[in-house]
Amino acid sequence: MALETHRLPYLCEAHRSLAVVVEGAGVFRQRTATTDDDVRLAVFEAGDERKPTVLLVNALGISVLFMAALAKRLARDHHVVTWESRGLPDFDAFDPEVDLSIRQQALDAVAVLPRPAKAVHAIVAFCSGANIAAYAVANGLLDTQRLCLISPSIELPDALEKSDYQRTMLPLWPKVVTGGTRYAALVRALLQKGADTEGGDDNPALSLLNGLPFDTAESTYRYAQLQAACLEVDWSRHLARIRPPTLVLHCDEDAIIHAQTSQAVARCIPGALFRGVPGSGHFGVHTSSSLQAAVAAYLARAPITHHI
Repeated sequence: MALETHRLPYLCEAHRSLAVVVEGAGVFRQRTATTDDDVRLAVFEAGDERKPTVLLVNALGISVLFMAALAKRLARDHHVVTWESRGLPDFDAFDPEVDLSIRQQALDAVAVLPRPAKAVHAIVAFCSGANIAAYAVANGLLDTQRLCLISPSIELPDALEKSDYQRTMLPLWPKVVTGGTRYAALVRALLQKGADTEGGDDNPALSLLNGLPFDTAESTYRYAQLQAACLEVDWSRHLARIRPPTLVLHCDEDAIIHAQTSQAVARCIPGALFRGVPGSGHFGVHTSSSLQAAVAAYLARAPITHHI
């Protein structure tokens, strides 16, 4: 049975009337999974369960609806599984003391698989979700035949050029964690002054969905916890341990993650390929048919040109 929008309780009535929400919800079936630390996660599936499984790892704290277009494309040939991260976007579903560490989130990626297993056909991760996917693969928590990272928000010392978001906002998240909800309220106010919070694309509906983690000072604080956890990892060391064939995709007009970051990630992973996708920005994971086709082609083992 297709997912109904009322089963995404963090959406208000205005969100539920958006075409991107209605169409996106129709892509998925929903179930729940219980993690090793007894946290219940909302899990979403598409496609025939008898086909090879592709695990989609969304940006941390962001609605599963961002994955809908890509899931729909991949579901033609695969069984697609994804989930919404612990903590957000459904703020009220989680205890304030829930473990938000990268390792625990990587263990969640194992828990959401439909049956006890640690091997999947492919893992496709977007933005900060790339931290979870990379950690899980590098540390042997998940085995995969192919890994695809889309605009990975993974901070590396040799990526000298950064976007405005990477220069100004990423360093703020650990400070928000230290400063508490009062500081989170100040950062939230600053975010609301901008045209969007983390988008960089001219898509009002997606910008609204993308802003859901910043609904309150408390949710902004939790988002800061999720992002700060990503900055605590020595990614150069972890990425060097990744062995499956890996493709790093980067939308050429991405204003949130700089191309040098994606290129640096590709250089750190042995044998990884890098490919730029023209004509779309950070929301290309949802809006770009070219990006979706590139992912599908890679999973089908079509040849990819390597150019960094």
